[in-house]
Amino acid sequence: MIRFEGVSRRYGDRAVVDRVTLEVPGGSICVLLGESGSGKSTLMRMVNRLVEPSAGRVLVDGRDVAQAEPEALRRGIGYVIQSVGLFPHWRVAENIATVPRLLGWEAARIAERVDALLALVGLDPARFRDRFPHELSGGQAQRVGLARALAADPPLLLMDEPFSALDPGTRRDLQVELRRIHARTGKTILFVTHDVEEALVLADELAVLEDGRLAARGRPAQVLETGADRTVRRLFGEESLAFHRLGTLPAARLARPEDAEDGLPVLPATASLKQALMLMLEQGTDRLAVPAEAGFPGGTLHWADLVRAA
Repeated sequence: MIRFEGVSRRYGDRAVVDRVTLEVPGGSICVLLGESGSGKSTLMRMVNRLVEPSAGRVLVDGRDVAQAEPEALRRGIGYVIQSVGLFPHWRVAENIATVPRLLGWEAARIAERVDALLALVGLDPARFRDRFPHELSGGQAQRVGLARALAADPPLLLMDEPFSALDPGTRRDLQVELRRIHARTGKTILFVTHDVEEALVLADELAVLEDGRLAARGRPAQVLETGADRTVRRLFGEESLAFHRLGTLPAARLARPEDAEDGLPVLPATASLKQALMLMLEQGTDRLAVPAEAGFPGGTLHWADLVRAA
């Protein structure tokens, strides 16, 4: 668990982060969302002491990070950045093994960990462990960067716009991959982005920053429901707030408990209403069959109900 208590960071007369108090629940993905210059990266870097607060304090699992030796602190926190930062003359396996080597792990344990992590991030160990960074695509390099951050099994990951330089398809793939890895590992992740769609795909908790101040926070659906907030409206767009809100609600919530007609397109019960809307438009239908799944009763989703929900 991370807690920011009234933290500020000033450069001269300018407050880059201004009196932010925020709690990140353990085991969650908390996304810091905001425009460039909103203070989100500065706030995140206070956790591993790459930036020191001018006021306030940052606690990880109840301990003030200011009391920790910086290098030791950083070895216990995974850190992934946009530029990846792989060492160009080291092979993939050597890059991933950076922190375990510093911690004095035995060679056999390191090799086993490297192969396990490559498999976890979707790369075949036999094909990739001996490649150099210049032999990787952007998406592959970012997967290696994620594996390196996970190498010593830290309970906390900091991710600073890690996917923003990638093409849309690769970016979506890595968002799905990160969600899968989070489900398997249960790590606490603090993720910085300026991309609204990415924030909604990833966030368990959402914190919106503007001019260094915390403008809104809560679960994504809660933040969207506070759409009257000026900052939230500008970020999401007046006309698209309802559309984004649909992405936070499960389709099964609106499915009528009735027998589905034969031939209707099928939507998984755990899909979002936004996905339901896109499927209806794609298939040219006003109804979808929603099967019983994961505790949901199932039934039929109607266009009129979906529109009312928006």
